[in-house]
Amino acid sequence: MPSPPRSYTAFPSQADLFYSCTTSSTSAEDLNLHYAPASKTSLKIGVVILSQDQTQILDLAALDLLAMVGRARLSRMNASASAIDEAVDEIDIRYVTSSGEGSFPVTSGGRIPVTNSFENSPQFDILLVPGSFSTSELSVSATSFLSSQYANPAFIAIFSIVSGILHLVQTGILHKRRAAAPRCLLPALRVRYPETSWRSTPWERHEKFWSSNSAVSALDMVRTFMREYFWDRTDAVECALNAAGIGSLDEYE
Repeated sequence: MPSPPRSYTAFPSQADLFYSCTTSSTSAEDLNLHYAPASKTSLKIGVVILSQDQTQILDLAALDLLAMVGRARLSRMNASASAIDEAVDEIDIRYVTSSGEGSFPVTSGGRIPVTNSFENSPQFDILLVPGSFSTSELSVSATSFLSSQYANPAFIAIFSIVSGILHLVQTGILHKRRAAAPRCLLPALRVRYPETSWRSTPWERHEKFWSSNSAVSALDMVRTFMREYFWDRTDAVECALNAAGIGSLDEYE
């Protein structure tokens, strides 16, 4: 089994390396080591739909990539025994709206059934908020749902995909945090929400909050998350990424 990674991506300075190599203490506190725990064997993922307008189906590609590390998906691929052995046992995906009824429209003319409302949803491990072609003031129930999910100590991550950031910024979750957004939205966001550190990067991560400026950069964002969070499932992750064609995406950048 590989060694667990740091819970954040950073390289130590020369001073940190010198201290770590010369200190007589081996305590994690003195060495300032923050190792990630083992990844969960099952995950609950909530896709939160906050607009009545069409959801861009391309934004859901990041969700599909994340689901590929599940045993149900890997077992249908030409995966190695070690990859299948490391696969996540169960990935439970729910589609959440305010009412919890009916279905919601996606681009290309399709519809996806809704499974839960804000009131009857379980505590999720991961939330994904896709973009749409319109946005409006977030309801109190939506704000409460997102904030309470995010505040749970067991919560792992929330992914903002493209214009999904327009909904999430209204919750206050982004206060004094870094975030990425589509470049066309950045000028208005910087004026209206100056307390957020808006970046013109493809994607950003601040603690449990991950945001992207496009559906394509969201794939790279989720790829990074998968390699970090599933540090103990390397074979399964790389099998999923290679099957999706983005295991070596850096070669094409």
